[in-house]
Amino acid sequence: MILSLREKLTYFYQHWFVRKMITLQAGSFVGTFAQALAGVILARVLQPENYGIYAIAFSIAGLTSLFMGAGVQEASTVLLGESYAQKDHERSREMMAFLLKISILGSLLGLVFAAFSPLIASHWYGDARIGLYAAVVIVASVISSIWLSFVIVALQIAGEIRSMAVMTMVDQVLRVSLSVVFAVISKSIFGAVLGHLVGATIIFFVSIQVWRNLRKRYDLFPNLRLLAHLVCTVHIKKYFSFTFWITIDRNIATLYSVLPVLLTGLFVSASGVTFFKLAFGYVNIAMSLLGPVSTLLNVEFPRVKVEDHAKLSGSFSRVTWYAVGLSTVLTIGAIIASPIMFRILYGNNFQASVPYVFGLIIYGAFYGLGVGLGPMWRAINQVGRSIIINVLTLGVGIPMGLWLISRLGLWGSVIMVTLWYTVSHLASFLYLRRALRKHSLSATI
Repeated sequence: MILSLREKLTYFYQHWFVRKMITLQAGSFVGTFAQALAGVILARVLQPENYGIYAIAFSIAGLTSLFMGAGVQEASTVLLGESYAQKDHERSREMMAFLLKISILGSLLGLVFAAFSPLIASHWYGDARIGLYAAVVIVASVISSIWLSFVIVALQIAGEIRSMAVMTMVDQVLRVSLSVVFAVISKSIFGAVLGHLVGATIIFFVSIQVWRNLRKRYDLFPNLRLLAHLVCTVHIKKYFSFTFWITIDRNIATLYSVLPVLLTGLFVSASGVTFFKLAFGYVNIAMSLLGPVSTLLNVEFPRVKVEDHAKLSGSFSRVTWYAVGLSTVLTIGAIIASPIMFRILYGNNFQASVPYVFGLIIYGAFYGLGVGLGPMWRAINQVGRSIIINVLTLGVGIPMGLWLISRLGLWGSVIMVTLWYTVSHLASFLYLRRALRKHSLSATI
């Protein structure tokens, strides 16, 4: 048994997919650790009331992802992965230009939303300052992501996973570090959001330099002048039908992440939002270790589809159950450590978050069901099914969530997010597994 286990571990370690995943995991761990540490310091500096306002502002800013090209990056990765494997450089360059063009158009819409965010915050929460803080975060997101997301896709397609991990890590670490520095100096929410803006500006120029270095090593990537020409000439509608549904699906995923805090803030005080946000964020920090798996699957599933479609079902089920096992272990470990961790990290003022961490055990355990869903929906071009499942879930879940929060307070928020994610992930997984098995069976006959 010991020998068999050792052989299996050796196989996993030597497998190229696992090695790349470990590389991404290392970068993700550093970035996640930096964000977690920054969150601890910001919570201590701002204290429950102001940190709750800070969390709501970030959730409002997160709504801009609905039209800032979120999802186009994932969709482009699928198409670029296929065209790169087929050595179709012309189509690959066209896809890159399409990605950049959509990002630019989405960023312009994001800036428009930023201008109106103080009015939105005033209407929802009775405090226009929250919208002002959100506007600063939106501008920061526009500056960094408009080029960073483009470079991240290019690095992934080129197979430079280590550089991709470093870029993602540097973006996270720099922005949150400057946010902490500015918050400590000013002891204000505005200082915290201003740090993100300064960090984003730095990342923008770093990303341009990384692109220039990348194109020197690969003929596939055009120079800035040619890329600008391609951006002007590429027709959006050519790839719109494929990317539109993936973008909608990704935007729905964004709603899943930002709505809990936004809805909670409608019925609960800013301090209460802090306690829920910290509990939810604490569990999600553990779940973030699964992120690199999903990122790599964006390329892996399309590759398997091209090489041997019959293997898709087995690969999907295997990855999902491994992810569920890992998410369960991570959740249990996080919950056991939470009383001590919150006392050490946040102090007694934030101990009220701990019971809600325990309440999220089902949410965390079944989180792994969702790791392979997005990549597989995109690989088999059935994202519309995912959209239907998630729209139905939110259509019922949002009114239900509002009722739960209004009646049960923060426990209503815990029940709400648990039901949202578990029902959506389970329904999607069962549908995909059945569909893939049918296709695999027909392919072998």
